[in-house]
Amino acid sequence: MTKLKRSLGFGAAYAASTGLVVSGTAMVSLGNGFGIGGLAFAIPAFVGLVIITMVAISYGELASMLPGGGMVGEYTLPALGRLMAIIAVLGGYLVLVSADGGTQLLVAGDSFESLTGFPAPAFSFGLLIILLVLNISGVDIFARVQIPIVFGMMGILAIMGIAGLLGLSHQPTVDNPILNTDWGTLASMGAVAIWLYIGMEFVAPLAEEVHRPWKNIPLAMVVGVATIFVVDVLFGWGATHYADLGEMAASSIPHVVGATAIFGAAGGFIMTVVTILASFSTGNSYLAAIPRMLYGLANEGLLPKWLAKVSKRSRVPWTGMLVTAGCMAAVLVYSTISEGGIELIIQLVSIACTTWLLSYIIAQVDVLVLRRRYPDAKRPFRTPLYPVPQVIGILSCVYLIVFIVPELEARLVVWGTAAVIIAAIALFGIVWLKLNRLPLFTPTDLDQTQSNIVERSEDLEGEYPPAPTPPATRDRGEARS
Repeated sequence: MTKLKRSLGFGAAYAASTGLVVSGTAMVSLGNGFGIGGLAFAIPAFVGLVIITMVAISYGELASMLPGGGMVGEYTLPALGRLMAIIAVLGGYLVLVSADGGTQLLVAGDSFESLTGFPAPAFSFGLLIILLVLNISGVDIFARVQIPIVFGMMGILAIMGIAGLLGLSHQPTVDNPILNTDWGTLASMGAVAIWLYIGMEFVAPLAEEVHRPWKNIPLAMVVGVATIFVVDVLFGWGATHYADLGEMAASSIPHVVGATAIFGAAGGFIMTVVTILASFSTGNSYLAAIPRMLYGLANEGLLPKWLAKVSKRSRVPWTGMLVTAGCMAAVLVYSTISEGGIELIIQLVSIACTTWLLSYIIAQVDVLVLRRRYPDAKRPFRTPLYPVPQVIGILSCVYLIVFIVPELEARLVVWGTAAVIIAAIALFGIVWLKLNRLPLFTPTDLDQTQSNIVERSEDLEGEYPPAPTPPATRDRGEARS
């Protein structure tokens, strides 16, 4: 069996955790949030930080307990069973890459076209091909590309924000109100704020390739979201000193509007380049993480076995990468044909955020169930103040789904679309499991799931015992349904 290569340290883990967070659509949400709310948007941004930290702690415990590429799918197997594992991965993450992946490339293409005049669709598809080639070439290539891009982007955002905050620009300042809307609207901007951090768990699917995953993965997520908050608020604070908030709120590239207001044309140019790099980083994260999740589920028999194929040369799950790239390309085609602007971007982000938050809820329920069912199981990283973070995280995610967008009419569209998608995924899961004579809700044995991960992984540095000889049949002793 060809195994994934364990070669990534904390720097790569941090870059993977923040690489999706510092994305094109996240920067659109950042600029849009400060444009609508003014500097007061820092309040929901901080609330979002608290919520996402609770979620990160849960993922940290689960990743240390079950350090497999299947991530939330493998966490859910011994907690809630196979059907919920399928829903957690496909509903939370395949929907995400479908709704957001193509949009990210569209943002990069639009930015490049505004900079050079080169057609946006051609650039977007070319970028997707480059990303696919890089990721199929190996996880080491991913790390070499991702680390400098992430640190460079965050450094530029921080420098721009500090310069705007300290008045180091020669551009004219604007006297904007601290609160640019009413408190009710500000309170309803939780989904916009949470999008600034959502995706921090994308380091978890690299658990079979990260050294000491029980330490580096939780640390990367917590440090990552904290630094994202600081950098985002610095940039937003600086931009509100110079930019017209109404223009930022209405623009499909509000972060570019803010950067241009701070540093003129040079600032707009730099932020356009950062936007392209952010979309590149996000696509890189998608093509690194999603195929590993599909790989993990396929190894558990929950998806077709061909999704578990690993390249003998580069040791990456290449078939899953092709599927992920196909999803991104499909939405890119749709977005290009429909010529959608900020409204389409926000709608797609809201739909993806709804199903993603559902996956977050499932992960936190997994922690509660596994703590109760296996209180003495090995957990190299344990949730501090358990179960407070899980309770806060679950209630917060439910609240964010209920108030996913401010307008009720728009909410109904988002809820309805998300419900249809989840129902279709559940139907697929039921049919697949019935055809393979696997139980829908019977949890797998935790020891067996851990053994499967240890067996297929490179050395876990003595933290876990060697895998026992696998049983003759994966489902021995489990009830069929």
